[in-house]
Amino acid sequence: MSKVHLISGATSGIGLAIYKQLKSSGDRVIPAVRRPGDAEKLETNEFIEADYKNPKAVREAFKAFDTSIDSFINCAGIAVGKPIWDNTPDEVQTLIDINLISPMATIAELKPNFKKGAAIFLFSSVSAYRGGWDDLYIASKGAINSLVKSLSIKFAPDVRVIGIAPGVTADTRMTRERKAQDLPQVIEKIPLKALATPEEISNLIVSLMGPAGTHITGTMIDINGGTYLR
Repeated sequence: MSKVHLISGATSGIGLAIYKQLKSSGDRVIPAVRRPGDAEKLETNEFIEADYKNPKAVREAFKAFDTSIDSFINCAGIAVGKPIWDNTPDEVQTLIDINLISPMATIAELKPNFKKGAAIFLFSSVSAYRGGWDDLYIASKGAINSLVKSLSIKFAPDVRVIGIAPGVTADTRMTRERKAQDLPQVIEKIPLKALATPEEISNLIVSLMGPAGTHITGTMIDINGGTYLR
């Protein structure tokens, strides 16, 4: 029997790779998108219109969602790429709303929809452990780490909550925005001498949905090529 998945941030990068892999397996995959045109790009007529910049609207969008689901994968997120003293109050609010508040609002409304044995996947980052230049992004991902622990206790034993902490990942919006000459330096510092690909991370997520992940909850899983060891 095919499973039902809800995914945010499915139009690019890691989210798109997960969306494609789940669809190709025959599962039913429902994307949460900012506008109907994003769903058209995914060639689907089934979607939830929810702009993560507006947590109140996100809650309203999911109040009417009455489908039972096997997983929620939150891939929506942004980075501003500058230190906290260069952020405007509006930039602070927008990033926190997208990266933290709206995912929490989504999960709050989805609570009755999770099937027994379902899984929630929340994306953090290696920078939540290592620190870095983008203070606001890093702080939001550190909050995700704590949220994974807290929710895993509340949802147990019926629903698992798993955090994924990638390092720099190829073929994503964040990677494309970096200067080309910077990436070779980044790769040189990675013990495995390569960036993870969205497809590799998608493979990890899908495997954790199955028997490989049945005893995993409340933890962060690193996929950074050995960039940061903890």
